[in-house]
Amino acid sequence: MRLVIAMMLLMATAAPSGAQRFVRDWNQLSPEEQQRAWDNYRRYQQMPQQRRDTIENRFQRFQSMPPQEQQRLRQNYDMYRNQNPAQRQQFNEQYRRWRSGRH
Repeated sequence: MRLVIAMMLLMATAAPSGAQRFVRDWNQLSPEEQQRAWDNYRRYQQMPQQRRDTIENRFQRFQSMPPQEQQRLRQNYDMYRNQNPAQRQQFNEQYRRWRSGRH
């Protein structure tokens, strides 16, 4: 289970985009990827249980989505990650306004 969580966190931060995303065997990861996975796992272990449960639930929901929906979310996330800090800040502010009902 711990390795699955570490791999999940690694996928969220470092996996290639699109159809190339998949969980690889630990031995297939580069030393840098293994280190990132361990760092992510340690960070995960230090989170409050409620936060860890939230992450696990989101991952389970993602896993249950049809492949096309997973792909759409990956593409959106890739676009977000490729934004510069100003674009991300603007997006986050717009999202917060949308969520609060102040379009």
